[in-house]
Amino acid sequence: QAFWYDARQFPNCLKIHRFCQVCTCVVRMSAEVDGLVTHQSTEGSCVMHHCGFQRCAHTAVAQNKSSLKVRFLFWMLVAGLLLVALVLSRYSQRSAPSFAGWQHEELVAIKKSPCSNLGHNCNKTKCCKAAGTRCFEKEKGWAACKNECVPGPDPTDLYPSPWRCTPLGPRTPGHYVWPPPPKLQPWVRRKCSNISVSCLETRCCQDAGLACFQKNSGWAGCKTMCSDGPDPTDADNLPWKCKQLGGRTPGIAPPPSTAEWVSKLCAAKSENCVSNQCCRDPGHTCFQKNTTFAKCLHMCAKGIHLDDLDNWKNWTCKQLGGRTPGPVLTPKPQKLAPWVKDHCSDLHENCAFSKCCRDTKMQCFEQQLGQARCLYKCLANHTQFSHHHQCAIEAKGNTSEDCRYNGKTWTCRELGPRTLRSWSWPSLFCTHVMRLYSYEVDIVKLQLQQDQTFRGGIFACDQYAVYASDVAGGTLLGMGPYGPVRTRWFRSAPVWRSSDNTAANTLLFMNFWEAVRWDLQYKCCNWTIKADPDAVLLPDRLRRVLSYRMGSTNFITTCNKHFRFALMFGATEAISTQGLERYFWNENVCRSLPWQAWGEDKWMSICLQNLGVAPVFDGGLVGDNQCYGVDCRNHQHSAYHPFKDAKSWMSCYWTARR
Repeated sequence: QAFWYDARQFPNCLKIHRFCQVCTCVVRMSAEVDGLVTHQSTEGSCVMHHCGFQRCAHTAVAQNKSSLKVRFLFWMLVAGLLLVALVLSRYSQRSAPSFAGWQHEELVAIKKSPCSNLGHNCNKTKCCKAAGTRCFEKEKGWAACKNECVPGPDPTDLYPSPWRCTPLGPRTPGHYVWPPPPKLQPWVRRKCSNISVSCLETRCCQDAGLACFQKNSGWAGCKTMCSDGPDPTDADNLPWKCKQLGGRTPGIAPPPSTAEWVSKLCAAKSENCVSNQCCRDPGHTCFQKNTTFAKCLHMCAKGIHLDDLDNWKNWTCKQLGGRTPGPVLTPKPQKLAPWVKDHCSDLHENCAFSKCCRDTKMQCFEQQLGQARCLYKCLANHTQFSHHHQCAIEAKGNTSEDCRYNGKTWTCRELGPRTLRSWSWPSLFCTHVMRLYSYEVDIVKLQLQQDQTFRGGIFACDQYAVYASDVAGGTLLGMGPYGPVRTRWFRSAPVWRSSDNTAANTLLFMNFWEAVRWDLQYKCCNWTIKADPDAVLLPDRLRRVLSYRMGSTNFITTCNKHFRFALMFGATEAISTQGLERYFWNENVCRSLPWQAWGEDKWMSICLQNLGVAPVFDGGLVGDNQCYGVDCRNHQHSAYHPFKDAKSWMSCYWTARR
């Protein structure tokens, strides 16, 4: 019988290596268990062996006590240590394996596993099981599977020693699924730098969401992100090299503030920023078109820009400096340059040369070298381009039968920008608040898979946004009319039962509206619409109704059944921009209401009325089963609720559109 001890649980044991434990063989023996050999030499010396499990190498020390009294005391000590080990094993973060109780079949299964799991040593396997990860070396003998690795200290690692980040094998195919936020290790507070001092020596940061970036040979600072050139959040306008010196500290960083010199030295949106390399307007970055011209933009895609008044020459989109803090104040409709009508291609023309499309919602996708067409989405397996996602994901080199068209495989490579649709009147900014781990995801994704003729859901609005509190970094849901659709994070909050036996989710939606406030996207449009994902929304009908309610500070109530006054039911909420801004300016008044026993729709209805926002009742706006009932054949409704799976949601949409 062999007993194995964890050196970190038993400090009296000699630690011969960071990841190795000293083990004591209490009975003189020579045994073999699936290749794990423990024995004592004739001289009584210890023999080293490698167990091949996780990251442990063990030394067997033979003990043979002739005295009965010593044996009795030793066994009592062993029993006590095993009891302590049983308790401490639950709290050990990176404990060594205990072989007591392991069956032979379990050891064989682990030994035969070809690649390593997250948290295990991949130094020998040099491959990882988790999709999207790769084996990176920290030091000789130890490597781990990670999505990305930056040389230097890693604040999520148990030990502060730096990582080499040498890749030891190929990346595992697939999309990386972000795990729960990693725990900040205790050594970070002791050894890393705060935001006000240089991190050139420590190469790590104390504050959440920050990483250490080098500015020059004498200074490095803790920042959320860094681009070569002047940084609008820095104390001066001297350029940064932006070499990252270590890993990012877990957590969400506070928003940075703009330095005073930015308003004096940086360029405006209408100016050439090639010499300044910084931008005056919030949320903008200086992007280069060529060596003589650059412009302050929110984002930049390589290739031609349809709003470029000069010509259709390609932009390099090289970033010249850091982003000025703050969001873009107001999204605006795309203004096409005059040359688009003559230069860009029609639906049935080869757009390989022009790389742009004349028709709205269309984008130029490559079929083969020299051949391209204007399409809404390149998800091809026939002339109608059905929704086969692998074509777009794998792009060039895809040989799948489902991607073949006329005997040739489409590369689906994007050759130019999308020609955006024009906005309608009144303009709508539509939002979802959704849970990523629920049926709501399937409903939203199915909408994003439709073609350009689809006119339902929030993605048919002039502007849209999807909010979720599940994942801080956002989750990609699919491709919308304006490109990739990712969730926006807002702070979660507990939900309980309300006095009406519904969800008392007011605190959660307080946080949601706070996120909408700071994003500022609502300023783009005449109305803000909050629609539940299980509500079938028809924006075209909604615009007709709201066009008669323009010019006032108001909101729409939709149900007065069983209530003393009409409420704005949460399935579809319509608030004018003036009404929403009045709430944002007087938010504390609404937070002082006795909201704890209310649902968010009741709270918002009472809140807006208390602030002087006029309620306008329209009982036919929403067909809601929780009020007057729902009938998708009733063409007077602008929304229908609830439909809690993708199939029934889409069935109601097509019924309502007939």
